[in-house]
Amino acid sequence: MLEIALLNPSKETENKLRWSTDVDGASFHLYIPQWRVPAPWPARLKVVVDQEAAGSATVARPQEPGSAELERPIIATLERVRDHTKTVRYRPIGAPDCWELGEPYVPYALLPTPPPARLRLEVHWDRSAGTWSE
Repeated sequence: MLEIALLNPSKETENKLRWSTDVDGASFHLYIPQWRVPAPWPARLKVVVDQEAAGSATVARPQEPGSAELERPIIATLERVRDHTKTVRYRPIGAPDCWELGEPYVPYALLPTPPPARLRLEVHWDRSAGTWSE
């Protein structure tokens, strides 16, 4: 299990929010659907990368997520899709409309060698640096 530096807000699209950081010269962007981010949107995230706990569980998208439910961390099991020069692309397991994360390109520095076929990412909200609106 590896916990990485906190990601900083970098982009807002119509449906998603992006947090980004640099990991040993590789960009790590994490896209999260706006419906899954608690308000006010936290300025930073803490991300835990865990190969050992990667299972095959899938999650269903809540019909109308309440604020208490949105405060819980995102825990997603991902499958390896493709290797790139500095990163490995992973895809969440399950139906795309249920994904709580986009398809992250995870830097090799955060992965064991060789990169695992499955990976678990945990996303924890960190408001200690404020929110996007501040």
